[in-house]
Amino acid sequence: MARTGSFPIEFAVTPRFDVFYALYSLASSASGQLDPWKARAVARLPRDFERLAKKVAPLPIFWPLLADAIQSVPGEVAFEEMGSSIRDMPTEDLQRNILSGIFHDRTTVDSLVTGEKSLKQVLTDEKLPGGELLGHFGLRPYSQRSQSANTIETLLSKPKSFRDDLALVLKKFWETGFRDDWYALEPGLRAESFRMSDLREEGSPGDLGRELNLPVVFDDGAREIHPRTGAAIGYDRVERCYIIPSAFNARRWWAKYETKAQRVVLYIPITADPAAPNTIAGEDRKLRDVSPKQPRPINAESVFRALGDTTRYAIASILARTPTTSAELARSLKVSKPTITHHVQALRSAGLIRETPSGGSTRLTLSKDTVAALSGAAIEQLFSSKGDLALETTRKRRNS
Repeated sequence: MARTGSFPIEFAVTPRFDVFYALYSLASSASGQLDPWKARAVARLPRDFERLAKKVAPLPIFWPLLADAIQSVPGEVAFEEMGSSIRDMPTEDLQRNILSGIFHDRTTVDSLVTGEKSLKQVLTDEKLPGGELLGHFGLRPYSQRSQSANTIETLLSKPKSFRDDLALVLKKFWETGFRDDWYALEPGLRAESFRMSDLREEGSPGDLGRELNLPVVFDDGAREIHPRTGAAIGYDRVERCYIIPSAFNARRWWAKYETKAQRVVLYIPITADPAAPNTIAGEDRKLRDVSPKQPRPINAESVFRALGDTTRYAIASILARTPTTSAELARSLKVSKPTITHHVQALRSAGLIRETPSGGSTRLTLSKDTVAALSGAAIEQLFSSKGDLALETTRKRRNS
């Protein structure tokens, strides 16, 4: 299979979309595959959560829209970085990021943010580009009593209040249970990202798109990406395409963000097992009940792959010597914070990271227990006569 090596595909494991997709599932009244997870998630939320959530997302469809709020933060980000990015974001950037997902027209967004036009003027304009989508957001037909219209008015007139409410809702959702869900799901998502990366190594973007059943078509011959609706995107316009294993994207949403250089960044979250969140019921309680003398099982393959990258090995070497924050790692290694976040996530999911709160930050250390137990785990798993071989499994998937 010919590979188009110049096309910039990366694989990321991050909650930047799944936290919003999970909130969409919770807010939706429709019955679906995630009902067991939803019942458990709703039961652990604080009593005032629904009221607070509806201030920023009056309808479920607002949640995937709100994921666009941090579109200027590239790649793989941790939840803490998502929260700080929202809290520190200039209000005009927040307005533009969210409104662009509703109106899909830069002139319209500009007129709203600058106050040149009122929301009523825009929503009652029958010539508005893409106006047929506004009904899905509860914005057409226009009504001053519409919860959706009131939410957008708040975003326009009181952006700081909207920004604070959004950050607060996400923080409450994360701290009252979704953090445990995410950490339980993350190792499986990380393993899926390794599988995707293996597929990419041997094939072109088109091959990868067909193998993963992506919601867009990569046309290697024309060097274009074809969405189901809208214009094709030339390979040469794509600054970066992130493919993200997801546990909650049953609707197959994806995102396209334009850069200041008039190029685009694509995010394509892919759900391999739509029912995976149901399998972690009670998992967070089990993890809290595990004592230090009963460590979680070590996946030798994940550890070897995590340490096989030179940057991650350098990070592990630093953390083995002294507790260090992510910001300090970025300065020491002279790489960006998103890059450090990406590598720390890989080490964390392999069980190599221990975290200790320190003031307003978190210090990371290398898990000596995991490293010490690696040899025994590797012997047990490499010489086991049970289970599929990783290489055989990968080839079977490629050829199926």
